[in-house]
Amino acid sequence: MRHSYLLTFILFFISFTCSTTLKLRACVCSDSSLCYNKIRNFTREKVVVAEGEADHSKWPWSEITTVIATSEVPNKKAQQLMCTAHKYKANFAFIEKVPVITNTSDPELQNWLNKVAAKKDLLYVDYIALDLLDLLGQCTADSSHIQEVLELLKYMVKNYFLPHSAELLCIVPYKPPCYDGDCSLAKYLTEHCAAFITSPESFITCDTNTNCIAKATMPMTSLVYGVEEYIDHGITPDKLLIGIPWHGYDYTCSNSSVQKKTGGQEALTCYFGKKVNSTACDTSKRKKVSVADIKAKYPVQYQNKKSHHYHPIYRSDYINVKDNGVQHQLWYEGHDSLMDKYMYIRTMKFKGMVIWTGDDLSSKGVGDDMEWNWILHSLFSEGEIQEHNLNMAGTVAGISVGCFVLGSLLGFALGCGIMRKRMRTNKGLRLPFQRDEEETDFHDDDNAL
Repeated sequence: MRHSYLLTFILFFISFTCSTTLKLRACVCSDSSLCYNKIRNFTREKVVVAEGEADHSKWPWSEITTVIATSEVPNKKAQQLMCTAHKYKANFAFIEKVPVITNTSDPELQNWLNKVAAKKDLLYVDYIALDLLDLLGQCTADSSHIQEVLELLKYMVKNYFLPHSAELLCIVPYKPPCYDGDCSLAKYLTEHCAAFITSPESFITCDTNTNCIAKATMPMTSLVYGVEEYIDHGITPDKLLIGIPWHGYDYTCSNSSVQKKTGGQEALTCYFGKKVNSTACDTSKRKKVSVADIKAKYPVQYQNKKSHHYHPIYRSDYINVKDNGVQHQLWYEGHDSLMDKYMYIRTMKFKGMVIWTGDDLSSKGVGDDMEWNWILHSLFSEGEIQEHNLNMAGTVAGISVGCFVLGSLLGFALGCGIMRKRMRTNKGLRLPFQRDEEETDFHDDDNAL
């Protein structure tokens, strides 16, 4: 009997030693200890999604807290990226899109789960970023879907991810998925998700833009509305990572119109048309374009503020160009729009932001120090924003009041003069709001925001 126990122990020891040795040998890093990173929690996360197309060694690693490889990145390149991330004390993860299957006994789901678990071990990841957009059915779904999604996540965590100590980052729509008025799913997901990442693509995935008008990839109005909805449904800001697109869309205009805006400036509205015999917009007229491509192809418009436009409501940049006589409109996130969003993230004290993707900036080899510096701006530093002292504040307030009073008097005098001139020429007074800017109707429950 003793010999039996001894033999069992020896076999167990040999098996354990061999498996540990194999695991160590599987680590491709020059320093094998880099494979065994401990998850680091940061006060403010600066996450970068990587597509494996750029030279990641040139990224400002001292400022990056987590890197997430897309599913398209080959395993060998992902391993190299993991080594670099762990070398600079950053966390590493990969993205996997969850299939729209809620039956846990389905062979296709089982195969997918086995593949993800194996990939997790191969890459020594700290997180797994689950893309839940399709599964959540952000466009249309019924209330019974809530329980199905929750049961699936519980099954996945218990049987595949928990034993492997991988925390989950959940990629979700920019606003909570609601089914028949029930928006509680987001709150339930917090039991399984270390944090939520709002997908920048979700702003146009379920677009209700029935007029098929070219618009911002990430309108500020939609961002604010979506965040408020999450908070209203019990998601605290420190659970939210806001996805920021470093790409835009080039719209081929099927038709366009020009209106004069306040101040005499002209604004072009680009219509990209609908599908034949359908009320759906023809998204084939929309081409994804990276910031690097825009910088390389339209350097003057990109750098010169007078050559590009800034939408005051969407708070995004756009360029109007003609290619072989065809009108195009390019919407993207430039300096002004990015700084607006970065400041909003800091002000709301979110967990951080996710650049989507780092390759969209640097894959073309164009100088990108300025854009990286936007992220490294003091608004993402650990210190507080410097405030003016009381005397300076009082001085500014006094000047402001003086300017307001003077401006009011001048405005009143100018208004009286214009009115008298109109009355003399018999033009009469125009109706209120008759020539105000034509903008889309903005409502809190409008998905087109």
